[in-house]
Amino acid sequence: MNSSSHLQNSRIIELLAALESDKREMLKFGMEMTGGKGAPIFPLDLVTLGAIKRNLSLTAAIRLMVESSNMVCSRALLRVHIDTSLRYSAAWLVKKPHDFATKILAGDRIDRMKDPDGKRLTDAHLVEVRAADYPWLPVVYERLSGYIHFSGAHIFDSIASLNDESRTVDFEIKDTDLNFPKESWIEVLECFRDATGMLAKYIQGYRLTKQPSMSKCNSYEDFSQTS
Repeated sequence: MNSSSHLQNSRIIELLAALESDKREMLKFGMEMTGGKGAPIFPLDLVTLGAIKRNLSLTAAIRLMVESSNMVCSRALLRVHIDTSLRYSAAWLVKKPHDFATKILAGDRIDRMKDPDGKRLTDAHLVEVRAADYPWLPVVYERLSGYIHFSGAHIFDSIASLNDESRTVDFEIKDTDLNFPKESWIEVLECFRDATGMLAKYIQGYRLTKQPSMSKCNSYEDFSQTS
């Protein structure tokens, strides 16, 4: 398998092209959400823009990693990408989203904040809550966690082949990962786009809730909570 063989796959070509479309849509959501020049800015606006910025940067990065056959970094980026969508969605699990956003801007950790039931907004809790809408999330999130911190996942990725009969192992130490089938690259890209869709869902929900309020008041204390 050469370094670009998976890039000849029609599904992978389609998914890479879709990433560019996703970036354009995300920029559009950001412009619509802010309300244009002269519109008031609220705490959750700033958090939303930060999430969009991170989304765009990671989208550009995942494309480069797939094109350079770097599965180790692709999976690490996917894990970080899911983190953005999950933690942004935590605003829908608190009573006052703008207070939540203000705490983030002040440097408070999301995983130390709590929902109305007193449960901390840890990654594990967020995954559990969102699993109903995204059934793939628990398994993928757990599997990818090993790519954030050095773990067995990195050791196994260095193995090129195993021979049970001779009890030998061949290692391949290089900056490309050529032993993964096209299905693995497809899975990374499809999960990446699903995570983008999760973020887009909540940004659009905020935008739609915010627009009617903009002509009436300068506060979003009545920002509706959805799940």
